[in-house]
Amino acid sequence: MISTVIVDDDVFHIEALTKLLKSHFSQVKIVAVSSNVPDAVEKIDKLKPQLIFLDIEMSPYSGFDLLEMVSERNFEVIFTTAYQQYAIQAIKASALDYIEKPVQINDLKEALARYREKTGNNRIRNLLTNFNLPLNARAIALYNKGGLNFYRVKDIIRCQSDNVYTEFFIFDRNNKSSIIRVEVSKGLSYYEDILTSLGSFYRVHNKHIVNIGHIRKYTKEEGGFLIMDDQTNISIPVARARKDDFIRYLKSNGIAI
Repeated sequence: MISTVIVDDDVFHIEALTKLLKSHFSQVKIVAVSSNVPDAVEKIDKLKPQLIFLDIEMSPYSGFDLLEMVSERNFEVIFTTAYQQYAIQAIKASALDYIEKPVQINDLKEALARYREKTGNNRIRNLLTNFNLPLNARAIALYNKGGLNFYRVKDIIRCQSDNVYTEFFIFDRNNKSSIIRVEVSKGLSYYEDILTSLGSFYRVHNKHIVNIGHIRKYTKEEGGFLIMDDQTNISIPVARARKDDFIRYLKSNGIAI
């Protein structure tokens, strides 16, 4: 059984989620519900659940405040939210899970299936740390070689995708002459919002996102081509439809005149 606490200030959402869990997920045991953060912290510290369904906004607190306030974080978190872009980007960057309200049974089923990949404490620590760091010092979590690894956003040179998988080209922080290549089983669109919110990234093509700070050369022929600092000397195409917007982006950020 998975001992579970539901934390949400919306009583209707608590009732709906409780009904779904009891009706369709017999492996989940709801040990407590709470509608405010101080009460939830007390119950979590006492009951030590394995899983928490956690709302993001519970004025005057947030779900992130709760994670800072509990005495131990030996649990997994599934955030529930009515879509707040910044919060979702931060959650995704830390490889934590979320489901949008109103909760649908298929989304719940997928989230509970992913629950079994437990590295929650590191992910929660990364999430909370990111909020206290400048953008270029923040980190993103990627699965690599069977484990979850955290990479500084500023070290990411570029990403390329075949729609199913995305490959990251990242400077090795311990050896700047070495490039780490990490392939993850998510498409480029999943990472676009995360990266553009955390640093100077631009999607120049359906298959390519680049870090502006790691562009070595831009050739304007046809749509345009980029050479990056990833030692591959591969020409990264700039889609014709994106060229003008890309030039405007460079100019607005003082990178081109």
